[in-house]
Amino acid sequence: MRVKNRKTIWNLSLKSFRASGKRNLIAVVAIVLTTVLFTSLFTIVMSLNESYQTYTFRQIGGYAHGTFKDVTDKQAEEIKGHKKVKAAGERIVAGIIAEGVFARVPAEVSYMDENDTKWSYIDLKEGREPEGKKEIILDDAALELLGVTPELGAEVTLTYQVSDKKQNGGVRTDTFTLVGWWEYDPVMPVHYINVSRAYMEELERDMTGEGLEPFRRDLNVMLSSSLDIDGTMEEIEEDLGYQRDDPGADTYLNYGVNWGYTTAQAAAELDPGLLAAMAAFLLLVIFTGYLIIYNIFQISVTGDIRYYGLLKTIGVTPRQLRRIIRQQALLLCGIGCPLGLIAGWLVGSGLVPVVLARTSLETIRTEVSSSPLIFAASALFAVATVLLSCGRPGRMAAKVSPVEAVKYTETGISSRKERRSSRAGIGGMAFANLGRNKKRTALVVISLSLSVVLLALTFQFTGGFSMEKYLEQKTCADFIVGNTDYFRFQANGPESGLTGETVEQIRENTEEADAGQAWAVPGVKPNVWLDEEQFRSLPFAGPEEQVNQELQIREKRGDKIQASLQPEGMDDALLDKLTVLEGSLEPLRDPEGRAIALPVETDDYGTPQMTEHYPKPGDKLTVTYVDEGYYADSRTGEPVTDATPEEYVQYHIEKSHDVEY
Repeated sequence: MRVKNRKTIWNLSLKSFRASGKRNLIAVVAIVLTTVLFTSLFTIVMSLNESYQTYTFRQIGGYAHGTFKDVTDKQAEEIKGHKKVKAAGERIVAGIIAEGVFARVPAEVSYMDENDTKWSYIDLKEGREPEGKKEIILDDAALELLGVTPELGAEVTLTYQVSDKKQNGGVRTDTFTLVGWWEYDPVMPVHYINVSRAYMEELERDMTGEGLEPFRRDLNVMLSSSLDIDGTMEEIEEDLGYQRDDPGADTYLNYGVNWGYTTAQAAAELDPGLLAAMAAFLLLVIFTGYLIIYNIFQISVTGDIRYYGLLKTIGVTPRQLRRIIRQQALLLCGIGCPLGLIAGWLVGSGLVPVVLARTSLETIRTEVSSSPLIFAASALFAVATVLLSCGRPGRMAAKVSPVEAVKYTETGISSRKERRSSRAGIGGMAFANLGRNKKRTALVVISLSLSVVLLALTFQFTGGFSMEKYLEQKTCADFIVGNTDYFRFQANGPESGLTGETVEQIRENTEEADAGQAWAVPGVKPNVWLDEEQFRSLPFAGPEEQVNQELQIREKRGDKIQASLQPEGMDDALLDKLTVLEGSLEPLRDPEGRAIALPVETDDYGTPQMTEHYPKPGDKLTVTYVDEGYYADSRTGEPVTDATPEEYVQYHIEKSHDVEY
């Protein structure tokens, strides 16, 4: 028979709760501290993530979730109307300036709508968006390079290469009126120079009249969530009837994912070891909080054990006793959790700059996260920890009989037969008290120790990144001196290298412990010939759809596919810096020999990746050097024109010779 006594049990819980003022205060403090632990930890982690993401977004040039590339008007409208797309922003690139004052950091001339302007970190310090045909906005650093004072109404003369990244329309010079400017962010990859839609449409009409195709139009999108961006964009593409496997089909629509989002990186590089470490750390945090609160509830239940025994004599069931303890725990949560959430966020906010200062991210802009996820997760973990902590004391109170409750003491069973006496003292009494309940003493010591361990692990994690070790994998020198073309991966001739005179000046004015030089073969890159499996295994091959597209346009010799090779020479000083994984570099030191060594990709631990398709030491490798050739349109085989899209530009070998290494 079920008795409706929930209200009675609640009243009993409430009165018992009010009768234990001091003990409740201690329990509330424990819950507050545990919630502070969770909230501050989540605040630090989320803020580190947000700071890292923001820094990466600035490096990329924007924080849109993804980009649908080269869309038509019809495709753009369909994408904007999809239920998974929260907002969309349009960008049309019209030209680029990569010479003169913009040789170090290039500038892109483009049209951006309001959304895309915002997502590209363009925050106008003065002025407005361009509307008139010859109106323009750009950053203050670009204005300084052009010799223009950042004042509204100033005239800005631009000479740029008309290009939308897939076709070239020659050089054009125009004079604009400055209607807005913003502060330059040195982390951004380019200088954005924004023109109006009216100017873009006029320029496009001029270029199409000269035989070019309409400019490429990209649609940046913000989705309903940053989780699984790639999967969501693929779903949008499929829902609208498009695909990106066959570039030649009418339904082809390509897209790119903003890899600055850590969720996008995690989906692409899911590491089971990292997940296990994160889970172990989270369990350690929960266990630490559990022990803190468990000890408080254990002491509380032990102190009230006779009271619970008396309740059982008047008919209170074990289940009802557990409910009384659980309700009291939830009441304590209602008081402690809100205080802990506020205090934890304030503590975490204060610690974020300190933690960032211990990492390689100390120079980046600090972003303190106030995401609702922090408070929801912290509250959830805190409540779950409290409920777990009161479970065992609740079961202990429910199991004890009324007779046992009256006789109950905490003193453990001792097997000692001999009694020793010594002078009583505060220290001795305290030490003796610890021995009354060895189990509880051990739990208190463990909980205190785990708190210290947790703090040490947090600092070890935040300060565990070594910039020195990271740079050791990227370079073997403290400084690399080269032409601007070298650092923009555009070195293609002797003019892109350093002169002997420059090298001598550097040596005369530098106290070097060790130095070396490298050379690259100028002109058209020579080729090697690979089978399809080898070609697909190349570390720079890209996504499958990109590889399939490359396979269609690459030149072939039978079943062999052409792949470019970049021969480089190094002096002995640099050769000595290389790590030899297999074979020997000694044959390279013979000026009369025909030997070659191949670099391989390695992971963060120096383990070679995807080497099964590489030739072995002693194998013969044939390299084809180009003597004569021309750039051809892969669709027609004819020489390219300014109107040929970049993806169809292919170098056709007219005359060549082979060298065997």
